[in-house]
Parts: sequence; structure tokens; C-alpha cells
Amino acid sequence: MCYAIPGRIVSIQGRTATIDYFGERREAGIIETGNWALKTGNYVYAQGGIVVDRIAESDALAILESWKGRFFELKKRDAGIAETAKTKKIKNNGSLASVLDKAESGALLTRRDMETVITAEKPSLEPLYASANRVRSRELGNSCCVHGIIEFSNNCKNGCAYCGINKNNTKLARYRMGADEIVERAEYAVKELGFRALVLQSGEDDYYSDDVLVDIVKRIREQCGILIFMSIGERPFECYKKLYGAGAYGALLRFETSNPKIYSMVRPGKRLEERLALIRKLIAAGFVVATGFLVGLPGATEQDLINDILLTKSLRPDMYSFGPLIPHPRTLLAGTKPIAPDYALRAIALSRFIDPKAKILATTALETLNKGKKDGLLAGANSLMINLTPDKYKRDYDLYPGKTKGTGLGTRNPKPGTQDTGPGTQDEIRETLGLLYSLGRAPTDIGKMDGNHVFA
Repeated sequence: MCYAIPGRIVSIQGRTATIDYFGERREAGIIETGNWALKTGNYVYAQGGIVVDRIAESDALAILESWKGRFFELKKRDAGIAETAKTKKIKNNGSLASVLDKAESGALLTRRDMETVITAEKPSLEPLYASANRVRSRELGNSCCVHGIIEFSNNCKNGCAYCGINKNNTKLARYRMGADEIVERAEYAVKELGFRALVLQSGEDDYYSDDVLVDIVKRIREQCGILIFMSIGERPFECYKKLYGAGAYGALLRFETSNPKIYSMVRPGKRLEERLALIRKLIAAGFVVATGFLVGLPGATEQDLINDILLTKSLRPDMYSFGPLIPHPRTLLAGTKPIAPDYALRAIALSRFIDPKAKILATTALETLNKGKKDGLLAGANSLMINLTPDKYKRDYDLYPGKTKGTGLGTRNPKPGTQDTGPGTQDEIRETLGLLYSLGRAPTDIGKMDGNHVFA
């Protein structure tokens, strides 16, 4: 199963291609030219608003033929779910009903409106989520990004108060994947499992020099037409520029909180301004950027949450990535009370109202608190990640208690370094696809480029 649908280029203007998908047209930037020599009529894969690979016409037509019936069936199912939910009424909360009417009409919400969403009482939550889901369906259709993530090192030089792999956790078994192992895992994810976007994630681990990371990215891109996100923390901008030049066009870097005082508390010795400056540089340089915050940090108020969402929007990222704080017993926030799962879902819904066209990730942390994938998708989210870390390392990437753990891949003819002991990852893929199909979502990434990217 491919986690992107190939499309046919119908026109090219400068570095922007217009691509047709069953009569729907989207734009994607052309960063690489190399041996591709793209022209009208070519079939390509696009991820995150970027063309990442060409595909032979015969292969593309075979995939599209298998997708054609399902593509329109899923669109109909998604629209039906969104429309049916209109019958769910809000009880005893006229102010929330008024806010939802504004949000669905496309009107801008005031801060008081936003507070009404955040403080809505439980009887009103189902209609609230349904309203956000309708906005998502209307603005973005049924497309749902499905990215894979490989956590290649749990070593970190920082002592962040919320993170289980912080340097002060002496009880954690540390690991580092070798360059060959990372490349093999990425190749397997693309060529055997069908992923077209991968996140390479680690703690802030200086063991991997700029040259080592660049070599890894180059080797993956030589073998795989994919969008690579780097999630490696606050590295110098020059490091990211080198990685972009090697073919890693995405970056996942959260700012964690919009409140400078809370930021300094949970990231000792670090300053929010420096984090935001790096994020802004990445966006200005043309990276496909995912960013966001933690919901439920100690001392954070409802106003802070609203500010977090507004800051995310102001950055104009390609994807919102935020999730609930789940206190880890070996961190400075061990005694913090976890937030209720519905509070994180309200954050998703409010983000959808504030930024209707955003890609919003339903994170695995949300799933740890509750059945987060389904609930998040029905509250306005439209992106997912599947953990592809080798099983022997997965349990030690211990960001928070209860983090989803797989039991393996169960491959038929694995390359060295790819096989695990059970069917866990393939089961998760099947379950995820089953969930998406049940909700009428297509596991694709064919969103319209919004002008943030630089193709020069």
C-alpha cells in the first residue's frame, strides 16, 4: 500500500507543478531537477507540497486504477460522517453554539470565542468535535498524511523537564543506530511498506556529526524518492542547511510553549527566542516545517494554550504537531497531574477553527491517554505517524510512560537490520489503514502548496 497517490503533471510554471488527481488539481514545488527532467505528462509522487519522485506511467496507471473506486467511495463516506454529525446538538450552552456557527461560517474567532471552546463542558464536547471535523472536511477534503518515524538515537545532551530521554535519566538503556542500519531501515520502510515521508528523530546527540547526518540523508535519497523530515533538535542552522542540500527538505521542531517563563523552567538553560528564531529560519529557507507545543505544562493557563495555537499559526508551518504532557517518573515534572484527554482534543478542534486549512497531527501521546487516533481525527486532525523504529530499540525511546510500543515487522524477505520478532508494525499499519477507511480518509498527501517554500 502506498501512502501517497501518484498524480499526472498537467502544467509546469517555473519551479511549480500542477498535478491532477482524479480530476482534482494540486500544486507542488520542484526542488530537484537532476536526472528527473520533469515535463507535462509525467507521473509523480508529491509529499508536503514537494515533488519527491517520478513514477513510470504504466506503474502509475496500475496504482490509480486500483485506487479510483476507493478514492471516490472514501470521499463520499467522509462527507457523510461530517454531515450526519450535524444532528448532534449542544445542550445548555448557547454561547458555544454561537461560536461554532461562526467557526463553520469561516468568521474569525475572538479570544473570548476561543476561551468558550477551551472551557466547554463535557455535554457539549461531541458537537464541538463534530463541528471541527466538518471544517476539516470542507477545507481539506478527506486526505490524511501518513508518515513513518524512525527513532535512531535516545541519547540527548539536554535536561528537559518533560522528556524521558533527558540526560539525567540514568536508568534508561541508551542506544544509537549505525548509519547503515538507519539507511536500511528507511529503504525497507519505503520499498517494502510503501511510505513516502519519513521522520528521522533522535535526542540532541552530537555523536552524529553534520557529515554523518548528511551522508545518511544522501544515501537514503539516492535509493528512495521520499520526503525526509529531520527531528534532531536545536542544531545550528548551518547543519540544517547542509541537510537540505543533501535532500532532507523537512524539519520537525516544536517550540513547546509560547510562554518564555514556562519555557525556561522546562528547558533549563535554554531561551524561547532562540528556538523560535531557528524555526523561522527553517521556514524562510524553504523547509517543510512541523511545529507546535505541549498541552498541559505546569503553570500554563487557558490563555497560554490560545497563545500557543496563535503562535503556531503565525509561523505558517506546514503541519501542527502538538500533544498532551504525560509526566515521566524520571523527570522534574514527575509529580505533575496529567491533563484530561478531552483537553488535548479541544486544542485540536480550536486549532482547526483558527487555522482551517492546517495539517494537524494526531500524536501518539494523545493515543496513550485515550484512543487518540480516532478521537483526534474526528476532532479535526488529518495527519498520523506510524513508529518504524526497530523493535529492539523502540521500548527505550522512552519519552513518556505508556508510549505506544510495537512488537516487530514480520517481514518475509528482510534485509539485514530490518527484521524483528513479531507482526507489530505491520499490524499497526493495517489497523491504521482500517481506521482511516472506516472514517472515509484516504492515506495520501496531496495538499496545496501555500507559498511558504522557496524553490530557487
